[in-house]
Amino acid sequence: MNFLVISAPGELAGVLALTGEDDRVFDPYAGVGSSLIAAVKNSRRAMGSEKESDYVSIARERIVSFLNGTLRLRPMEKPVHEPTGRERVSQIPLEWRDK
Repeated sequence: MNFLVISAPGELAGVLALTGEDDRVFDPYAGVGSSLIAAVKNSRRAMGSEKESDYVSIARERIVSFLNGTLRLRPMEKPVHEPTGRERVSQIPLEWRDK
């Protein structure tokens, strides 16, 4: 059984390459649990720590939702949304524009 420490969700490829099913993965900065969910989804045992109690609560809720099959996940083959720049959230408010 292996034990691997990761510090960012981006290291998940390394997790999958360096661990096998039932190996333990520890994320010392777990945040809202994305890396933990990814580890569990890939049959690893996930452990994490997080100092922000709000994030811990969110992570717990997300992990329970994942285990219940109710957590919405983006399929791996679906591309990440690319903003066009026409979305309202990406536009400068009228009152901020030079007059």
